[in-house]
Amino acid sequence: MTRCCNQNFPSFLILVASALFITFIGSIDSEHNFHPLLAAPRTLPGVRVRILPRGLAYLNHLAANLLADQLPRLILPDVEHILPSNQGIIYISKVHLSRFRRAEHHQLNSTAPNKISWTMQNMDIGLLGDLSGSVNIVVPLNLTGQVEILAQGLTFHLESSIEKGKNGSAKVTSLSCLATIRDVTVTNHNGGLFGLAVSVFKQGVSDNVRHMLQTIICKKVRKYIDEDANEKLAEAQTSSKLADALETNALKMISVGGDEKSRIDISSIFDSSLASKFFIDFRLKEHPICQENTVELASWGEISFMGQGDTPFGPVDASWPGRSPFKTNVVDSVTNKDSMIELVVSDFLPNSLLYHAYVQRFIKVLLTPRTKGVSSFLRTTCEGSFCISDLAPQLAEQYPNSTVELAMSATRAPAVLFSEKNGGTISVSLGGLVVVFAVNGNQRRQVIVVDLDVVADARLSIQGHNVSGSVELRKFDLKRRTGTVDISDAEIDDIALLVSQLSENLLNGLLVNGMPIPLPHVLRIKDSHINVLSRRMHIQVDVDVDERRLSKLASQTFFKTPQFSDVNLSPLRRMVRPVPFLEARQQISQFNFNNWSTDSGRRIFR
Repeated sequence: MTRCCNQNFPSFLILVASALFITFIGSIDSEHNFHPLLAAPRTLPGVRVRILPRGLAYLNHLAANLLADQLPRLILPDVEHILPSNQGIIYISKVHLSRFRRAEHHQLNSTAPNKISWTMQNMDIGLLGDLSGSVNIVVPLNLTGQVEILAQGLTFHLESSIEKGKNGSAKVTSLSCLATIRDVTVTNHNGGLFGLAVSVFKQGVSDNVRHMLQTIICKKVRKYIDEDANEKLAEAQTSSKLADALETNALKMISVGGDEKSRIDISSIFDSSLASKFFIDFRLKEHPICQENTVELASWGEISFMGQGDTPFGPVDASWPGRSPFKTNVVDSVTNKDSMIELVVSDFLPNSLLYHAYVQRFIKVLLTPRTKGVSSFLRTTCEGSFCISDLAPQLAEQYPNSTVELAMSATRAPAVLFSEKNGGTISVSLGGLVVVFAVNGNQRRQVIVVDLDVVADARLSIQGHNVSGSVELRKFDLKRRTGTVDISDAEIDDIALLVSQLSENLLNGLLVNGMPIPLPHVLRIKDSHINVLSRRMHIQVDVDVDERRLSKLASQTFFKTPQFSDVNLSPLRRMVRPVPFLEARQQISQFNFNNWSTDSGRRIFR
């Protein structure tokens, strides 16, 4: 045994890690074989999220920058305005923004029971369009040329409510809207007599256009909120691919082993399409709750194969934490408002994923000499390196100069249980089956079948973008089921003891270095704190968003509607790029609105 503990460990450690990972999500046996402690009705939400005042302030900042980046892409509808007393009709077509200065102040607020208000103050815009129609005020005039409308000091206030829609997505309904414009200037370019008339009656024309714009702005915004925005919310929240939600597979970033030859990516033993075939159900289980600058959402959180659902159990507990008999130092989350966001995540989420992976028999792992990093281990003749015969010498005696294949799968759905013991523990219970084959040329023989039963406790924390912590294997049993190789129970116990020690060392080595958290590329964790509670995990977190990526993502999703063009970045749009998030809410400096040329705007947005 001394020899096997001092030589080429990386291959063996990789093998053990592979067995543990596959037993988590492998599949075989009865469809309803799950841990009895998972049994619970499908009534509670699996995830609760609170956006706290600092988080809402940051969301306000993101929304302000996002609007400043997206509004220049706005495509405005043609305008038809009928003058009173049959004085004529005005058409403005091919309307687009020619000038833009972002609002000086944005404010996003929430109030009970479910109200959201959005205010923008002192925004300047310029509109340019082709003019047609006719008027008969003093004398009949046909309208021609281009009209430019400069609206300065636009202030906008929108009141909305948020609720759970019929399909479980968040539904936003506009309740009221008020738009006011401090000053409007109308200029008719190449308009002939009407252009002269506009100059003569400039104030009257500007007042009419100001009232018209104020009405149109609220009408179009409310239509966008009530129709287009809710359609996008429904698409985004009902169900999303696990791959889309994570944007990256954390396993692809994990490699274990020593030198390059023995190193292996854990993801190489899994089906590369795994994340694309599992969906997260984001449907709301309860109506959103708003308090003063705090918004609370409760979603289902089920992860299932192809979004089919039907997990035979639900969350046991997803309540916000209070005082705990196990943790006397835990502060009630209702009074702790320092974080941007806090979440309660039930252990239902990992268990629903593991259950459906088990039922679908989706992952099958076969370790062979062709598997990178384990070829030297999977031999019955060791030739100076550590191999499987060091653990079971009978293999070398009965099948010399052969290679070995290991097939592993779960015999029941694995269970992950969150508990408060020892300051917060994640317990994993799993059972598996390991089948050993001896291969010599074209002959492949099943030589031994071993049952695997593991119970592990983990204590985890988040450091930056990595999960770190420690693992203790409380149980690691191997029991011989069948086989042609004569291995005694005592020898099996010795193998189990050695493998458990090496496995525990390997897992702790991975966690010491930190395992990357599979987050969307647009999101970064700045600060976090985790409390593992009974059947749920309480997470308090501050986040930072990559605003350039967010803007690109928003252009491809939320703002991918007929109302927004696909125009590329321009000098004008670069002038309204996002500003940094200021905790002190400093005022945004004002651009020189009057010096922006109409000709430059026409070139950019036509």
